[in-house]
Amino acid sequence: MALISLAAAMLPANAGGVSVTVSTPSSGEIDSANASGFATTTIAWTSSANYLTGATVQVILSPVPSSTDVTQCTPVTTDIGSGTATFGSASSSGAVWTMTGNATTNNISVCLRVPVTNGGSLLSSRNFSEAIVTSGATVDYGAAMFYINGGNDVDITATVPATLSFMITSPSDITTERHTCNLGILSTQGVSSCQYRLKIQTNASGGFAGSFKANKRLSTTNYATMTDVADLHVTAGSEEYGINLTTSSYGGRNTGGSFDLPATAWHPIANDYAVPTTLTGFVSSTYPFYVTSTGATQLVTHKASINAATVVGIYTQKVTYYVSGHF
Repeated sequence: MALISLAAAMLPANAGGVSVTVSTPSSGEIDSANASGFATTTIAWTSSANYLTGATVQVILSPVPSSTDVTQCTPVTTDIGSGTATFGSASSSGAVWTMTGNATTNNISVCLRVPVTNGGSLLSSRNFSEAIVTSGATVDYGAAMFYINGGNDVDITATVPATLSFMITSPSDITTERHTCNLGILSTQGVSSCQYRLKIQTNASGGFAGSFKANKRLSTTNYATMTDVADLHVTAGSEEYGINLTTSSYGGRNTGGSFDLPATAWHPIANDYAVPTTLTGFVSSTYPFYVTSTGATQLVTHKASINAATVVGIYTQKVTYYVSGHF
């Protein structure tokens, strides 16, 4: 019984773990140091009871950030419960304060200047903790983390390869390629037409640009040349040839991630135009473009009509398209 009583008498009146928080720097992240290579660190906790004269407050750094000794902050901003304390021994691994007067509150904060550079540069991705332990009638312990030069960061990288695709397709099936457009046998009684679609896709942030040109005007092998449309409409009974573009109504990606933006046509889509023999912009988008159905493609229609004086023959023309991505 006597031994038990003696052991109990030797235990501190108060003991236990406390929550230690970082006050300086914000979130404990050390990304710079002063000219002498030190960073100011402040930790705080609520003591389980007021610290009394003679008690010590020890801060231990682990791992040791440098062979240079830590120092007390200047100006001194340590507050050990509004009591008085003397900054005692300091080393590269920590420091000790000794109470010279009783604390009047249990709101504790201690400030240390910690060496965090090596040869003038911040230590590379190095973290350390500041652990506290007190002695005397009240024994508290706990720890908080500090992070040097991104030591708590993970840089995530990913590469998305550039994509750009182009396909000339059937007007009704965008999975089927088509490279012919037959206007058939022309008549003075009507307008003949043929169609195909331009299926353009890219993940370029600035979208794409499409241009085209013909190798010659629609003409026979010998000398006859079809008259290019000049009044914006190919009309039955007149000798006229032209092209019409109906742009996609969706397919361009908006800032929200939906592909609901249309492409831009070179001319108003209700009109017919001559096919140029020099490279000319035809359709474009300033957004990434993705095709899921015909509505996201560009519908091209060639039109021709003749009059009674149109010269007999087989008229041909080759139209070539070029697509570039705005990456």
